[in-house]
Amino acid sequence: DSASVESESPHHLVGAFCTFLTLLIVSMIAVALSLGLAFIMFSLGITLRPDDFRLAVLQPRALLAGAIAQVLLLPVVALSLVLLFGLRGELAVGVIILSGCPGGVTSNLFTRFARGDVALSISYTALASVITAVTLPLLLIGASQILMPGLDPSISTLGLSLRMLAIATLPVLIGVALNVRNPGLCRRMSPWCDRGSNALIALVIVASVVSQWSLFQANLVVLGPVLLLLNLLMLAIGLGVGQALALPRPQVTTLSIESGFQNGSVGIVVGTLLAGEATTGQLPIYSLPSAIYGVLMLFTVVPMVLWRRASAASFPDGSVSLRSRSTLTRSLLQRLR
Repeated sequence: DSASVESESPHHLVGAFCTFLTLLIVSMIAVALSLGLAFIMFSLGITLRPDDFRLAVLQPRALLAGAIAQVLLLPVVALSLVLLFGLRGELAVGVIILSGCPGGVTSNLFTRFARGDVALSISYTALASVITAVTLPLLLIGASQILMPGLDPSISTLGLSLRMLAIATLPVLIGVALNVRNPGLCRRMSPWCDRGSNALIALVIVASVVSQWSLFQANLVVLGPVLLLLNLLMLAIGLGVGQALALPRPQVTTLSIESGFQNGSVGIVVGTLLAGEATTGQLPIYSLPSAIYGVLMLFTVVPMVLWRRASAASFPDGSVSLRSRSTLTRSLLQRLR
């Protein structure tokens, strides 16, 4: 008996070591994702100033349009599609997480290429990035009661809010403060930070898809139509809301892009935070919709951007005249050149 115990003990030690190693890898992935998102949001912050937040407030119709499309209609459309396609559980909650994510630096670049109102795009991104720590957990509380009754959001909502505040909102505010205090340094840092944040966004999405490749293949047929429809509908709704409120054409373009473009890297990190402790080296299923969306949205957003850019030539009073309407707007546009 003692011999058998001695022979089994190495196997127990190996099993314990493998478990420890797996947990260590998962912890390192979670930390890397959180630090990566914090860097992405800091990179956004150093391109912003307090005037960027005031600009949206000074344009009440544009601010109202953004609130209607992004804060109200986007989660409603996402929930409606999830119910229509019969999604439940972690995948359904993952789609709702995606609908609560803000845009990002990439949406600002898309807006510029589409000849939209870049200053307004920056304002939308700034405001959304700050309020996400509050709106996203509240959205999860409501949606989880319908889609995943077994999930108790009261356990993780406060912690999720605090962590979102720490890794998403706070880095933006630190970047803004640094830009106010030392704008020259931020101008020098900005090109490198932009390249780094864009590379991180791509790396997070690619790593998420690769780590969940079997699930990606298994759920692409189910999630693909939902995510493509969500994206197409929000692009159209952004156009419709902007036109209904009689916004200038460049602002309509901006609203459409901001409504239809969600930051998939934020959704991936939030899914990881919501899952809590994991037992495998893979990212949680909560994050899968955001990872798939990060790939699929290129097939819808890019054609829309090209269309708005090409058709802008027919509107000589569009984004060109908008650029010269104030010193503030010109300075904001100059920072993206």
